[in-house]
Amino acid sequence: MTDARVVFAQNRLDAARREIRDAVVDFTVSDEKLLELRANAREAFEELRALDSKNLKTGLLGALKFW
Repeated sequence: MTDARVVFAQNRLDAARREIRDAVVDFTVSDEKLLELRANAREAFEELRALDSKNLKTGLLGALKFW
C-alpha cells in the first residue's frame, strides 16, 4: 500500500512539473496561474518527500534501530 502511495505522489509531482513547463512556454497564462501551479508542485514535492522519509525510517535501517 505504501508503494502505491509513493507511486501516486511521484505521478502527481511529474504531472505538476509538466503543467508548469507547459505554462511557462505559453505566454497567455497569467502570473497568478503560474503561482498556483508552482504551489501545487511544491505541495506534491513535500508529500513525496514525507512519504520517502517515512519509508526510509521503516526500511532496513529502521529495523536495526534499538531505541
